[in-house]
Amino acid sequence: MSVLNKAAIALTLPFTIGVAQAAPASVADQAPTDTSAAAQSAPAQPAPATIDTNNDGKADAWDRDGNGAADAWDKNNDGSPDAFDDNGDGKPDPAKR
Repeated sequence: MSVLNKAAIALTLPFTIGVAQAAPASVADQAPTDTSAAAQSAPAQPAPATIDTNNDGKADAWDRDGNGAADAWDKNNDGSPDAFDDNGDGKPDPAKR
């Protein structure tokens, strides 16, 4: 080998080793953090969107189906829905007897 070839190898060798060591681990090498069956099933549904209609800082209506309109209301200010719109007319349904 000529002196030029030896010099080129000597200069590039440290960089080649550094690149090989800095390479990220493959996906197969990474262990999953949660292996339970529930974690591997379908993603969880997000909580219904809350709506503060009277600006008191607490939710008083919920959009349970994600269509942008409230379909559950808190009538007694306890923080949970009391009236529901299950028939889709946009108003609380009559109390069930």
